[in-house]
Amino acid sequence: MRPVARGPWPVARAALAAAVILAGCARAPLPRRLGGLTRTRVWSGESAAKLMEELHGRSVAAASSTVAEYGRGGQLRLYRSRFGDAATAHGTLLRMLSRLETGETPFSPPRELRDYPGHWLTVGPGGHHALWESDESVYWLAGEPGRVQQAVEELPAPSSGHWT
Repeated sequence: MRPVARGPWPVARAALAAAVILAGCARAPLPRRLGGLTRTRVWSGESAAKLMEELHGRSVAAASSTVAEYGRGGQLRLYRSRFGDAATAHGTLLRMLSRLETGETPFSPPRELRDYPGHWLTVGPGGHHALWESDESVYWLAGEPGRVQQAVEELPAPSSGHWT
């Protein structure tokens, strides 16, 4: 019969093994490749919050934010804000669409993409921009038109259908 191990080490080893398994199963918040491009830079925490603030011209009250650039010179930039729940994310997206619709921003009024219901397109600084909500997250993707379209297909789909 095998002796039972005593002391803190067996428990610590088991906890470490569980953490490694969970980390391996966890999905990265933003993909390593997107739109045929490799991720070149990631911002999170305060750095991401500042980039979000620059994009919106004001503070965004997200639970957490992450920003990633893809390709040389940032051919694609993906902003993701996570909120406490899907309802808050949905409300945030509706407010963003309403503000864009006013014409008081440097972006064109948004239009829903026919081939991608729940995704909205606007044009402005940085190229074409797609925005949508999926579960508790709001996504804003900026870049060249073809890259944006390809990347939209690779990211989580909107939680629900059409919003007006």
